[in-house]
Amino acid sequence: MTCDSCGKLITKVAEQNEAIVTAIDFERHSVAITCEPEKLDKLKQELAEKGYPEKGKEAGTRGNPLRVNKYLSAIIAGEQHVGIETKLMNYALGAAAVLIILTGFGYSFFISKNISNANAYIPLLFLAIVGSIITLFSYYHMNCYRKNISCANGMMAGMTMGMITGFMVGALIGATNGIFIGSTTGIIVGMALGGNVGRCCGVMGTMEGIMAGLMAGIMGAMTSIMMLRDNLILFLYILFGVCTFVLGGLSYLMYRESGAASKMEFKTTFRDFLTTSAAFSIILALMMLYGPKGLLFYP
Repeated sequence: MTCDSCGKLITKVAEQNEAIVTAIDFERHSVAITCEPEKLDKLKQELAEKGYPEKGKEAGTRGNPLRVNKYLSAIIAGEQHVGIETKLMNYALGAAAVLIILTGFGYSFFISKNISNANAYIPLLFLAIVGSIITLFSYYHMNCYRKNISCANGMMAGMTMGMITGFMVGALIGATNGIFIGSTTGIIVGMALGGNVGRCCGVMGTMEGIMAGLMAGIMGAMTSIMMLRDNLILFLYILFGVCTFVLGGLSYLMYRESGAASKMEFKTTFRDFLTTSAAFSIILALMMLYGPKGLLFYP
């Protein structure tokens, strides 16, 4: 235990087990908790899972990859304490299936119109769908922590959302429409999402998210332009894979530092998720296909 965030998390776990934190000593890394004897073992277990084990028991310490594996396994199994994450994962998989099927119909349409370079858009449209879905997953997940997130974690959330989304969008649009359109679009998306997520901890978090979106939008488009003739598509797949990993790590960070996501703050339905991800994907697709320098104009 090293900071106020640790104290808040420990207090939340204690309250969930009907216990009371009477003292926290950051210098000695110890905590005093009053609880019913029959609840002690469960309380110890949950604290260990959050990274605060009993002295001499290191299985739950920070940096242990087994804790990440346990978190992922719990999501797949649909355990109660990660119910929000499980629901969002199901939403994401369902939306991906629907949008990929619709993309197949769109591809058939372009083939029927004898557009010679239709095949060039398939990997880019797929990445637009992936980017939209992972962005929404992370955004909705972050919304569940608005009321109980620390300032440090709020700034991290805003910066990460702004950086990752700005870079993905900038790189994707820049690959098909040039650096001006790519940078502008990446900046707008990155600043909007980063600032919105970061505002949970005030002006500082908002500015952190906005600045991250500004830098990432420009860098994403610039990177694509520099790699136009050097395995660009392969690079984009690697980039989006890394971005997925980072946003997944952000979701785990929120769970690790602030406990289970608040169900009271999660009101999103599958229809909402699908509609929003479809709209985001369609906007990106239209910009790639019909933007000022879209590949359709250079068959």
